[in-house]
Amino acid sequence: MEKVKYQVFISSTYSDLQQERKKVLDILLMADCIPAGMENFTATDDEQFNVIKKVIDLCDYYILILGKRYGSVNDSTGLSYTEMEYNYAIDKGIPVLVFVLDDSVKIEEDKIEKDDIKKGKLVAFKNRAMKNRLASIWQDTSDLMGKVAIAIMQAKSEIKRPGWHRGNDDEKERLLKELSILQKENEELRKATTFNIDKSNVEFDNLFRKKEIVLHYTENVYVFTLDTVIDEKTVKTTLEILYKFVSLRLTGVKKLSEFEEAISEFQSGYSVDTQDALIVRNKYEQLGLIESFVGKDNVEMIRMTDFGKQIMNELNG
Repeated sequence: MEKVKYQVFISSTYSDLQQERKKVLDILLMADCIPAGMENFTATDDEQFNVIKKVIDLCDYYILILGKRYGSVNDSTGLSYTEMEYNYAIDKGIPVLVFVLDDSVKIEEDKIEKDDIKKGKLVAFKNRAMKNRLASIWQDTSDLMGKVAIAIMQAKSEIKRPGWHRGNDDEKERLLKELSILQKENEELRKATTFNIDKSNVEFDNLFRKKEIVLHYTENVYVFTLDTVIDEKTVKTTLEILYKFVSLRLTGVKKLSEFEEAISEFQSGYSVDTQDALIVRNKYEQLGLIESFVGKDNVEMIRMTDFGKQIMNELNG
């Protein structure tokens, strides 16, 4: 069977990080990935940004490289196009790998942000991006290459994604039939889970109430400098205890980013790792507590099922 190839979007400011982007592209090719950096195509308006969003939609992972420039700003959002790309990837639930240049590294003056407002936006963006568990600080191009290589292998191992497969027509027809069967089985399982699972169900009890999960949290720090010490903590809990807390914050229709924010509030003053939030979301969906769908602007949304609301009321009654 042919190996699955994963498509990876490379996001950064362009003119100051051309060399670094090229090296990261080479690393991804060696890691059997398909790079999807928009080389020589920089978004300067909403129409071009919509093209970039379509490319991100097709990617399995997203790499963000930050140097010392914030980049071109969109007039309607007040954000750089790089930060808008990052926000879109987070909203779509795409695993994000972050690489931030060490503030102490000396670089050419033309690669350093001069605008004071943009400097502040860059600090805030760095601070937010560094809360990701798969985030690291790089010193030079060689250091960046090594860390990208390790991070992409770790991501492929820990966070399974669909990837790309090559196959002939017979193989495609077989896969479509298998997919149809699996979809029917999944729907039957979902219905069974939603309507038949109760407190006495042993499997639900083991997965939801007893099995321990581990969440990684990073302290919210609003000023990012080299000397800033960001506290990290590991929290052990169960899906039941966490759901009792977050379910009250999930009423109505929510974006994936809002789901992550709800889990972050479980530890006041901290932000949960994005990948951990995705894993929790998948488990709740498998248990029939929440369901996902594509909403406006092709953004993935979630909402509680009737069964999820029932469990919420039981836990918080």
